[in-house]
Formats: sequence, C-alpha cells, structure tokens
Amino acid sequence: MKHSKDPFEAAMEEQEESPVETEQTLEGDERAVKKCKTSVVAEAKNKDEVEFTKNITGADPVTRANKMQKILSQFTEEQMSRYESFRRSGFKKSDMEKLVQRITGGPKMDDTMNIIVRGIAKMFVGDLVETARVVMRERKESGPIRPCHIRESYRRLKLQGKVPQRSVQRLFR
Repeated sequence: MKHSKDPFEAAMEEQEESPVETEQTLEGDERAVKKCKTSVVAEAKNKDEVEFTKNITGADPVTRANKMQKILSQFTEEQMSRYESFRRSGFKKSDMEKLVQRITGGPKMDDTMNIIVRGIAKMFVGDLVETARVVMRERKESGPIRPCHIRESYRRLKLQGKVPQRSVQRLFR
C-alpha cells in the first residue's frame, strides 16, 4: 500500500499550481458525479478517517468531474475497492419502509422520505466501517472487520456525537 499525502489535498494543490485548466469532457465521470449525491471524497491525512461531502466544490459539472477524477486517480487499490463497494451498496426500499414503520408505528412513508432515510443509513454505515478500519490499524490487525471492531467503532462515533440519542427511554433492560 503506497503512502502518499492526502489525495484530496494533492488534487487541490495541483489545481492551484496550474493557472489555466483545460476543460475536457469526461462524460462517464460527469454522469457519475451527478448520480452520486454523497460520495467518499478522500482519506484524511492520517489515513484513518474518510471525509464525506455532498458535493465537490465548484458549480460546473465538468470541473467537479475533473476534480473527482484527480482524487480517484490517487487512491490505492484498497481505497478504490472500498469506494466502489460503497458506491454500489444500498438498502432495499421495502426493508427500510418496514423498519421505519415498526419504529414509528405510523403510516407508510412516502418515497422521498424513504430515499432520505436510506441515504442517512448508508452514510452512517460508511462512517461505522471506516472507523472500524481505523480501530484495526491502531491495533495493527488486518483481514476482515470483526464484531469487536464494529463495537469499538460505534463507541467512538457515539463519543463524537455522530450517533443520535434515544428520545424515549427503554421500558425493559
């Protein structure tokens, strides 16, 4: 695994150094940028966290696609594999509807709300997995993520305030 500086920073520095950037059409990447509202942008400096953002800066889709291409070109094979898995993954619409209905006890939710809930769940799982990878690196472990890594990841996210608090107390323990 090659160790280089943060891919996002490197792409930004590269862009700042070049006075005029030639705009080339990257149709496939442009479509990918439009489709993906939330994406893994880059690993942080210490290679322990992944930064999630809604958009890459810049209003022009071609510029965003170019920036995304620069960032993706600096990913290691492992990072690219995880990024592709994250992009392909998702929750089933029907499963999420059932879960939300069971939790809220309310009527069937509309499609917009379902999309929002599935997106938030996907982002949370992404944070959970990346934090679990951090735990593994700190413990100098390799291989698949184990339940102990997930538990520690959840504990850390809870301490950071990224896990919502219960609004209703449990009746039985």
